[in-house]
Amino acid sequence: MAYGNKTESTTPSNDICRISKGTSINGIVTSTSDIRIDGSFEGTLYTKGKLVVGDLSTIKGKIFCNSCDLWGYVDGEIYVEDIINLKSNSSLSGSLKAPKVGIEVGAIFNGQCNIITKEAYTKYLNDTVTLPKESAVNPKGKEDKK
Repeated sequence: MAYGNKTESTTPSNDICRISKGTSINGIVTSTSDIRIDGSFEGTLYTKGKLVVGDLSTIKGKIFCNSCDLWGYVDGEIYVEDIINLKSNSSLSGSLKAPKVGIEVGAIFNGQCNIITKEAYTKYLNDTVTLPKESAVNPKGKEDKK
């Protein structure tokens, strides 16, 4: 929306990628949005947003996210830029690398934990994940002719 000389950007406030119960995905997922998984996932997952792993979900592989609430089961490696919370009925087997970790009573964690800096997170991300290049399409959906 434009008001005089000012331009206001409208971004959906509930922009969430969801993998529903009964859905199984294998491969690589990259997203700039928050992700909620209630199904199963195997592979490498990257999001610039928050990851919520639902209580009946299972993930096997590598996870890179800004923050994470873990209610379900993960077998693999989790790299978090900010904070992860392992909820009381969650289970994590593998390695965890994050600057801040919260573990509720009843959560199961079998593996290795390293408290890292945001710079170390970026290094792990760059060494592991190949992110897609930016699109040559401008925000109005027209091709950028230079």
